[in-house]
Amino acid sequence: MRFGTIQDVVDFARKLHAALSDQYAELEQLSSSERARLMLDYLNRHEQNLAQAMDKYEGDMAQSIASLWLQDVPELQSDDLVDKVRGVDLGDVDNIIAVALDVDEYLIKLYQRMADEVDSDEGRAVFKSLIKLEDNERHRLSRAAFRLADM
Repeated sequence: MRFGTIQDVVDFARKLHAALSDQYAELEQLSSSERARLMLDYLNRHEQNLAQAMDKYEGDMAQSIASLWLQDVPELQSDDLVDKVRGVDLGDVDNIIAVALDVDEYLIKLYQRMADEVDSDEGRAVFKSLIKLEDNERHRLSRAAFRLADM
């Protein structure tokens, strides 16, 4: 069993979104497909916005909530997720979108697991709010993908 705080999970998410933003920006420069570059640019901005939202969330969260301990926190390493993005097929926009949605799904599952784990209503509210944020962003990404497909 691994212990951690709500702050640890939120900080992990912020750093993950920032690393993904950097990776999407790098991939955008490498892609020769205009459609792929448009999607990668969108994903770069998408992840930048989420990193900023997490930063604001951290700043607004009460210290008493941020320091709540969680039992059974999974290993929080962003390397595998960033590597998955790095390995995306730059010529396949559907693959780029699928990988981005996989990352969103990973975070939603993490937040749900932590919401189920935390013993306080305030802590549960934090993770429910993060689930809603990620879910809304996932829907935005899906709409952007549909608009790109119409081009």
